[in-house]
Amino acid sequence: MRYRYHFWTATRATSKSFTAYLSALVRATLLPNSTLMIVSDTKGTVIKIAEAKFEEIFRHWPLLRNELKTRSDDGKTGIKSSSNYYEIYLKNNSMISVISKDTSRGLRATGAVLEECALIDEVPFNEVIWPQMNIPRVEVDGTVNPEEPAASQTFITTAAERTVFMYSKLIEITINAVLRPKEYFSWGLSYEVPLHYGLLSKQTLMDQRYSTTVSEDSFARESLSIWSGNSSDAWLDSRRLNKHRNLLKCERKAQENPTNPNTYY
Repeated sequence: MRYRYHFWTATRATSKSFTAYLSALVRATLLPNSTLMIVSDTKGTVIKIAEAKFEEIFRHWPLLRNELKTRSDDGKTGIKSSSNYYEIYLKNNSMISVISKDTSRGLRATGAVLEECALIDEVPFNEVIWPQMNIPRVEVDGTVNPEEPAASQTFITTAAERTVFMYSKLIEITINAVLRPKEYFSWGLSYEVPLHYGLLSKQTLMDQRYSTTVSEDSFARESLSIWSGNSSDAWLDSRRLNKHRNLLKCERKAQENPTNPNTYY
């Protein structure tokens, strides 16, 4: 919640959605007039996930449900949902919308959570999703807080092929996390964490790891959070390329230059 750009790569059963949705709800509660959106590649899937996760959140923290609207002149009360949308309205005039990348054009938001963002391509993100976050959040007194991380974007996903658009976004955010650590944050984790907390079955995980029908690249992406391989639409096969990448000279330590001892290696 403290960063403008946050990229989280993690395996399945790591509570990515639960954590991201909880952060969105807390943010909307603490910051009046927030308009947050949760975006996914597939409309029906993200709505079902959101409905289940928010109900789980309210079950763990019942007091958060008290922040929802109970009566309003405009008819927007609490939670509204259907097969096409899921919306949460708070008493402080904040709102959270769960939408797909195809139905979000024309909306305006002060921040977004991108669910399974690896499935979102360049054009929907750059021409539909990102332009919607061009307005700042206005305080109750009509002012804008210059210290607030405006237009914040939280990317959550399972690792995918390195040829997808979001891999480039991951690299961009990771580099900026070094250059501008107060605004950018990038991290990832493998199966050890959910396994430690009992969210994954060790036996099932081992079956997948040693199965002859599960490729090394597939296991690396799904369980190790390693972006690898190439997509089925890629022009070049990375495995074939790697066979022809041979080192002509392997250097394991700095080589001294007898003609110029001041040479930097």
